[in-house]
Amino acid sequence: MKLVMADQGGDNIVTREYRKGNWTVNETMVLIEAKKMDDERRMKRSGDIEGRGKPTELRWKWVEDYCWRKGCLRSQNQCNDKWDNLMRDYKKVREYQRRIAERGEGTHSNEGSSYWEMEKNERKVKNLPSNMLRLIYERLEEVVEKKGDQTAVAAGGSGLIPNIPYVMDRPITSVETSLPPLLQHQLLAPIPAAIPLTLPAPPQLPPPPIAAAAAAPLVQPSPLSYAQPLPTVDTPAKRRKRGTGNGEGSSGGTASANNSNEVGTAISKSASIIAEAIQASEEREERRHKDLVSLHERRLKMEESKTEMDKRGLDGLVDAINKLANSILALATHKKQSAPK
Repeated sequence: MKLVMADQGGDNIVTREYRKGNWTVNETMVLIEAKKMDDERRMKRSGDIEGRGKPTELRWKWVEDYCWRKGCLRSQNQCNDKWDNLMRDYKKVREYQRRIAERGEGTHSNEGSSYWEMEKNERKVKNLPSNMLRLIYERLEEVVEKKGDQTAVAAGGSGLIPNIPYVMDRPITSVETSLPPLLQHQLLAPIPAAIPLTLPAPPQLPPPPIAAAAAAPLVQPSPLSYAQPLPTVDTPAKRRKRGTGNGEGSSGGTASANNSNEVGTAISKSASIIAEAIQASEEREERRHKDLVSLHERRLKMEESKTEMDKRGLDGLVDAINKLANSILALATHKKQSAPK
């Protein structure tokens, strides 16, 4: 891929031949450095209206020029696409590492081991980038965190927060380090504990006369010992109940026997129905086979009769041709004999 460029005077022509293929680690580090420098450059001119309104193409053109000066021969579109892929992979790894840290650091957490301790196949199973290098990740983390710090400071002075995702994704400690000492002191100041309130005791009311009378000592009966069994009294009602229970037991046995008989009858009926259905299906299959055989025989007979008719017709045609030939020959002979000498 080649690109022809002219300088401002239009005299000198520069031809750029962009490199294709996979990005090397050195090219990736140069791109990260260029994006960092571009962010710092744009943050310095954040107060300038012209700087804020510059289109994205010109910003990535600046990144391309920086990369070319550092030996990374890539176009602005290639740089833009590569940066998007880097940020996507970085966010996935950062989110996974954050979940690991929340559920307990180390390899004994429920989520699993750290991203840097997994093999490529394990990363693919967990829908994580398979080839993210730790050096690139740490460099991206520095650039993203620094951009978040600069965005938070700029938003504090202008009342706007243009890059909310960078501010929300960063830990609170990094925000505190970017605040002035007075605000850090206010944030780190301990919250005083709640002061317990003491309520006055309710006033003592005179006891009612009934309560005063009840305050006299009463003679309580001796407690009943639960260790001793209570005597059982055999009453007619209990005897009737036992008799009814025995009757219900016998009736229950009869009912279970009847249920068993009904189940057996139903099973036998189902078996007979299934046998009849199978027999009827076999009979239908046999009739269908016979019908097919008879149909095949009729078709063979029809073919034989057709062949016979064709043969007879052909024989008749041959006889007619022979007769015609004989007639022509006889006529020619007759004409030859009757001709004058």
